[in-house]
This record gives sequence, structure tokens and C-alpha cells, in this order.
Amino acid sequence: MTKPSAVNIHRTNPPDWFKQADFGIIIHWGPYSVPAYAPVNIPDYGTLIKTKSLGYLFEHQPYAEWYGNSMLLPNSPVAAYHRTHYGNTSYADFAKTLKQTAQNVDVQAWATAFANAGAKYVVIVTKHHDGFVMFDSHTKNPYEPDYHLNFDFVGKLAQAVRAHGMRFGTYYSSLLDWTFPHLPIKDYGSFLLGNDKSQTYKDYVWRQWHELIDRYHPDVLWSDIGYPDDHRLETLFKYYYQQVPEGLVNDRWQQFPDWMRTSWIRPIFNLVAAQVIKRDQHHSDDLSEVKYYDYRTLEYRTDWPQTNRYFEMTRGMDKSFGYNRLSRPEDYITADDIKQLIAELRSKRGRLLLNVGPDMNGQIPSAQLSILQQLSDR
Repeated sequence: MTKPSAVNIHRTNPPDWFKQADFGIIIHWGPYSVPAYAPVNIPDYGTLIKTKSLGYLFEHQPYAEWYGNSMLLPNSPVAAYHRTHYGNTSYADFAKTLKQTAQNVDVQAWATAFANAGAKYVVIVTKHHDGFVMFDSHTKNPYEPDYHLNFDFVGKLAQAVRAHGMRFGTYYSSLLDWTFPHLPIKDYGSFLLGNDKSQTYKDYVWRQWHELIDRYHPDVLWSDIGYPDDHRLETLFKYYYQQVPEGLVNDRWQQFPDWMRTSWIRPIFNLVAAQVIKRDQHHSDDLSEVKYYDYRTLEYRTDWPQTNRYFEMTRGMDKSFGYNRLSRPEDYITADDIKQLIAELRSKRGRLLLNVGPDMNGQIPSAQLSILQQLSDR
């Protein structure tokens, strides 16, 4: 492994454990697992991003974990579903339900299923875009101070995963948090820039990332969408590599300057972004320099051209990451297809990060568990 003098910038020689890890698991489990709904009569994300506008994608979002945003778009299938099935129930009410069921989740059973499937590492979503924190964080949300689990769920899972010989990583939504001042995400600006540029949010993210590092020493820091315009990002990475020398960071730390978040710049940004994405399906890679990463990430696609870079392709077993109760058998990838996908990615310096989306009670749905069991003989 090549150790940089400052921070890891475009490192092409990651730790040996990552080079040898051709298969990992990412877990999406949160308040969105309670309603567990997204439309299914649409293509997957990888196809939508190529063929539809981002506005259409968000209104017909196939990701059930985006329920909290989709329900705010009045013409979306999720908004109609919510009105019919939940009426005036708020998204925060789903979080209250999850806090009740979380105590009974058998993380040992999760870890056993992942290890038996041949996973080399496991990443848990510690905070998705909805802002709900999946451990008893000491860094309190200034708007929703109780919007977190009241025990160390992440710590329990980390212990179970490592006891089975697997590496452990933490996903954290750095740029988006819908508990902070939030307008529905429906275009490029609100998606790639986020809505909150306050120092309060920057400090909140900074402190929670440090808390994740100090408490769990994660082997992977898995950020999503981007990172606030905060000059301390390099300092965060330096601290992380000091604490976890064999650790890695993914590539979703893009930073746009705060002036781009002003009301008169956003429309211009939307126009430019639409043109870039229409021209190049590597979308956000062209919109901002990806300055920091140990490996690149793809979502529902395998066509990454940088053959000298290690990468990871992530996808759900169906069209969603969060559990979707309406997913049909034809929506699921087969175990044989997964085996072929792992082999294809391995030949390109890639690995598969396959999602598991437990139900509201923390049970791995039978369709997903069956696929995991069929991977044991690869």
C-alpha cells in the first residue's frame, strides 16, 4: 500500500484487503423501511438517469429510501400512496416505529447471512438523507434532538460483522439531511448542491463523522452525494488515516462553493448540469473535480472507463436499496446474474457492493435471503 504524505488523493494502490475483496454488502434500514414503498412499474435508476430528466426521476423515484422526499412531491406515486394508506401520518412517525422495533433486531443473524454469502466487507447506512441517525449519537440534531436510535445499534453490528472476519464500513449522507431547512429535491441544484449551507450544518456533519471514526474505526468511509463547502475536509481525512491506516474513502465528497447555492445561481447551475448530464452519463464526475478518493463508485452500471482505478459498483437486489414491499419476482436480480457480475467486475479491478434492505422489523425479506443463500457456493 502506498502511503501519501498528507491525504490520499487519487490513490491507485489501496490496501490489500480491498484489492482482494470482490464482494461486499451495504445495508439500508431506517424509517423508510416502515412504509417500504416506491413505484415498481418503471425502469431502474441506471436506466432512468440516462433516459429521463432528473425532475422525472425524483417524481418517480424507484428508491424506497427516498420516501421522505417523494411524499413531498404532490404528483408523485409516493404522495398518492401516502395519502391513501397513511393520511396525516408524518415521516417522523415512521422513525418512532423504527425506534421500537430496532431493539429486537438480530444483527448476529445478519452477519451470519452475509458471511455465508461470501461477503468480505459490510457497510451500514448510519444516516441517510432523511437525517435519522442509526446510533445513540452524542452530536445532537439542533432541530430534531431525539431523531436517532437510543442505543448503539451500529456498534452491535460492527462487533458481529468483525466477529465473522469481515471488514466494517459506515455510510453517512454528508450533503443532504432533510431535518435541516429543506425544500423537496426535484432538480439538479437541490440534488447536487443541497439546501443548507449554514455553519451549523457543517459543524454537525464534521462532528458526526469524527464520532463515527472514534467509535467504530470503520474500514471504509462511504459518503454520499457530496460534502458541504467546508475547508476542514482534508483535516478530517488526515485524522481518519491516522486512526485507521488501512482505511479507505469513496469518491462522493464533491464540494461546490456556497455562492453556487444562491437563488440566482441555481437556475444557471440547473441548465449547465442538464447539458453536461445529457452529454455524459458519468454525470456528477464532470460537474466538479472529484478531488479525494481511494476508489470510484458506480450505481446500477458497470461501464467505468478508468481502467487504472479500483472501483465499486453498488446496486440493490431489486430496483431499490430500502425495502420495497411491492417488488415483484421479476424485479430481482438472480443469484446467477450476481455471480457473473462479480466475475465481470473483478476482471476490471471492481467489486460488487450488493444491497440488503431489511423490513421494518429488521428481518431480511425472504426473496433477498434466498439470493444470499444461493451465493454461498460461488
